[in-house]
Amino acid sequence: KVICYFSAGTYENWRPDADQFKPSEMGKALADWPGEKWLDTNSENVRNIMATRLDMAQSKGCDGVDPDNVDGYSNDNGLGLTKDDAIDYVDWLAAESHSRGMSVGLKNAGEIIESVIGGMQWSVNEQCAEFDECDVFEPFPQAGKPVFHIEYPKGDKDNDRPVTAQQLKNACDFPGSHNFSTVIKNMNLDYWAETCP
Repeated sequence: KVICYFSAGTYENWRPDADQFKPSEMGKALADWPGEKWLDTNSENVRNIMATRLDMAQSKGCDGVDPDNVDGYSNDNGLGLTKDDAIDYVDWLAAESHSRGMSVGLKNAGEIIESVIGGMQWSVNEQCAEFDECDVFEPFPQAGKPVFHIEYPKGDKDNDRPVTAQQLKNACDFPGSHNFSTVIKNMNLDYWAETCP
């Protein structure tokens, strides 16, 4: 299965459709990601742009989509986004994805799982072992839905060397870890990957 990524909740100034967003729809910048700002996901224009991105994913033959940055409510977004806004937006993304014959997963956003899990086919989680919050994502395996879990134990030290034995243990050995599909990556998301034993 081919899962296609896009940022559903942020403006990125390097994307081909970046000029279609209105300044009034942009919130605060993301501190660690130059050129990226939170978006007003309640905006009809933003949703129209995302619908076009979903059309592109469908035309490219994607089996499913991984819409990122739907958790503006838990960040200093500058737009007043709330959990209810996120729930409405994720439900909208699910309906739009399903109408195009594609599955959809929830990216992080653990606080809204119970409200949106019905429309999700899986979860993509980053760093729940590092932040000791993997139990939050247990509703997915309990519902027979996978959690694709990524840890970045090397931080910004991206290289081809394996992680240490302790880093491997920290990333792979947590309560319920047998229910998660875990991969270890470099933070820059290059080709390097390591899996749990």
